[in-house]
Parts: sequence; structure tokens; C-alpha cells
Amino acid sequence: MPVLADGRVTMRGGSPRAKVAVRHGRLVRVPVPAPPISASDERSAPASAPAPQLAGRTKVAILLFVSTLFVPSIFFVGPVVLTPTLLYLALGFIPSLALWIAGRAGARTATDTLVLAFAGWAFLTRLILLDVGEALEPAGVILLQTAGAYFAGRVLVQNAAATRLVFGTAVIGVALMLPFLLWESLTGTKSLLNAAAVFGKTLVPTQMDPRWGFQRSQGVFEHPILLGMFVATLLSPVIFMFDGTEGRWKRWLAAPLVVLAAMTSLSTGALLSMNIQFGLTLWNAALRSVEKRWTILIWLVVILYVTADLLSNRTPFHLFVDYATFSAQSSYNRILIWQFGSAAVMDAPLFGHGTDDWERPAFMHASMDNFWLVIAYRYGLPGFLFLAAAFFLTIWRITRYKHDDQQGRDMRLAVIFSLVATMIAAVSVHLWNNSYIWLMFMLGAVAWMARTDDGEAKTPPVVDEEHPSTESRHARLRRLGF
Repeated sequence: MPVLADGRVTMRGGSPRAKVAVRHGRLVRVPVPAPPISASDERSAPASAPAPQLAGRTKVAILLFVSTLFVPSIFFVGPVVLTPTLLYLALGFIPSLALWIAGRAGARTATDTLVLAFAGWAFLTRLILLDVGEALEPAGVILLQTAGAYFAGRVLVQNAAATRLVFGTAVIGVALMLPFLLWESLTGTKSLLNAAAVFGKTLVPTQMDPRWGFQRSQGVFEHPILLGMFVATLLSPVIFMFDGTEGRWKRWLAAPLVVLAAMTSLSTGALLSMNIQFGLTLWNAALRSVEKRWTILIWLVVILYVTADLLSNRTPFHLFVDYATFSAQSSYNRILIWQFGSAAVMDAPLFGHGTDDWERPAFMHASMDNFWLVIAYRYGLPGFLFLAAAFFLTIWRITRYKHDDQQGRDMRLAVIFSLVATMIAAVSVHLWNNSYIWLMFMLGAVAWMARTDDGEAKTPPVVDEEHPSTESRHARLRRLGF
């Protein structure tokens, strides 16, 4: 029987037999380190496996979901109003949740817990604050729009190919919609809603005052704001996600289409979101060779905030709103929204108010143009903290993974830029229905990026039996999904 230089005995096939040792009166196996790989072995090693292919049913499910976002029809099931997207989520909620519980969407993460906590808290607060008959429909809707959309993204999108399919399909939908958006911007005619009305009930057209001499397009959404915010989330993905020769012409063609489509909404939130994404892209390009460029940017923002607070007679928030809105009237209205809305939040900080009827001066509109403020007002500060933490934690986890593959890094940059811009722009607008569903689906769809490029979870480290565990607190947090 062959004997190796270190005294280990090999098996018949030539592989070394595992060492054994006595631990606490028991015979246990001790892992044998793998032999070093020679240069000849490296040259003869097979090439890396190709990227995983999407199953046909996964492609169909993704295409169907994204397509429903562009259908403005509505259906009535008794007193309940359903859109095609909400119907899709209602049918897929239990299967998606079951697949996630079974581990088919990868390891469960802290973000999953936060999203479930927010959805459950929002559901609970509706039942507590409203009569049962009035609470069931809005409670069920927020559950589907939040947890249903998020876990649909978690289950359907688990690798780069699925991610490109999601955003690529959305861009194609925007491109097909663009001629009608331009016509609506010029004439005010709601061509898409009129066409959908031929086949049944559809969304109500929104008539608004022109801006810059153009009408504000709403496309297939309830409001121009929702159209603009939805389209703006696609800007960074079309710039970063498509590589190679084929990807180059996709970028040059798709990016202007996305910008033009978002511009037809003439929405403050959409323009702010795109400006932030352009700024982050230029910063990344200008300081690509600087490893700490994002740390530098964060400190610059902090310094600017402190400087503005010290030198201006207005708060930094007032300055931000003033320069981020179309007019002084719009700026003043958003400042009043923050003033009265935040006061209303603190009147019921635990459970919120459960409705959208908030106390305000008679001359102010009922719309609360601040997504994060609306969440805090409806569901209290716990609801706000659950949802905001889910976004922050997702971004933080994605940034922690450093990959040598340029495509992987670019894809992560695209998602981070889009999420950061949307979170900031949402301070000036509200998101609801399909635009909110898309945001939650997107949050779930990028969860795999906190793992490896192919969507496979990282294998746990092998513990050496001969040495005690030296796992750090940070490593334990990573294992728990933080």
C-alpha cells in the first residue's frame, strides 16, 4: 500500500486516506489539505463553466410580469379593484413564498426579514386602525404590492441573465411606448389609455397644467410622476448592464430613449433621479483609479451639508427642495408638506394613521409628495424603519462584494446607482401602485448580487478540527445575511 512523504497511507485509487485523531474520547476525522496544484495541472484544468441558462418557464414568468406593468386596464372582483400586475402577484404570492421558504431562492437574508416585517406591520396597522370591512382590501393590497412583488423578484431573478432580461424587457416596453408619450406631450391626447379603453375599463386620465410649454405624459400609469420614476430607474442599467459589441449599440440607442421618455413626464422626481445617476456615473468614470472614491464622495456630501447648514439662513433640506423643483411655488409646497406631514407623523409615531387624510391648511392639496413621509404617516416610524433598512441593507451588502469580473462590477454599480437615486428622489414625490410594485420587485431581483456573479451562494468556510474557531463577529453577521 503506497505511503506518502508525510506518512499518510493512500487508498487503492491513489487518494490519501483522511487523518484521524482522538477528541474528547472519540475518534474523529481531520480534514486533509488539498495537494498544491502544479502549473501543468492549471494549464490542463477545464475552462470555467458558462453562465447558467434561464429555464423557459422562468423567462415566461419574467416577461409576463414586466408586460403587465404596461397594461393600464383594471378589473373588478366584487368591490376589489385589480390591475393585471396585482392579479399576477395575487396568483403568484403563495408559490413564490413557498419557493423562498424551501430555499429555492437562495439563502434567506436579513433583507427578506425586513421586507416581511414591513409588509406584516403595514397589514397589522390597517387592521388595528380601520374597521375590518374597510381594512381588508388596503391591507391585502399593501401585502401583495410589498411582499408579493419582492419575493417574485427573489424567486424569478437569481443570476445576471435573468437580471438583464428584466431590465431589457422593461426598456423595450418603454421604447414601444415612446412615440405615444411624445404625441401625448405635444397634444395632450391619452392615446394609450384610449386604446386600452376599447377593451374594457382603464385608468382615469390625469389632466395637469403644462410645464415648459408641454403637456405632462402619463402613458400607462395613473400619474406623470409614476411614469417618470419608473422610467428613470432604467437609466443606469442601460448604461452599465450591456457589455461587448452588441451591448455598445444597445447603450447608445437605449439610454437616449430612456432619458427622453422620462422627460415627457416633466416630473421633478424623474429629473432628480436621472441627474443623480448621471452624477454618480461621471464621478465613477473620473475617479475610476481611486479606490476610496465613494468614501471621498460621502465625506464631500457631509461637508457640503454642514457648510450649507452653517452659512445659509435656510436648512439644507429647504435648499435641496428649492433647487430640485421646477418652481418656487412647487418648492414652497413641498416644504409645507414636510412641515405639516412630519408633525402629523409624530402625532401617531407607533402605528401611524392608516389613511391618507392628513391635517393641513385648506389651500394645500391632499397629495403628500414625499414617499418616505407617506410611509411613516400611514404605518408609523416602525414601518418606515423596516422599509428604509431593507433598501440600505441591500445596497450595503451589494457594495461589500468585490469581483474581478468587470461585468459583475458594472452590473452592481447600475443597481446601486438606480436604487440610491430613487431613494433620494422619492423625498420629492410619492410612489404607488405599479411604480411601487416595480421598485419592490427590483429590490428582490437584485438580492442575488450580494452573492456570487452566477447567483450561487458562497460555500461556508471549512473549519480546521485541529484549531479552535476564530470566526469574527463580522463573519457571523455575514452568515446571518447582514
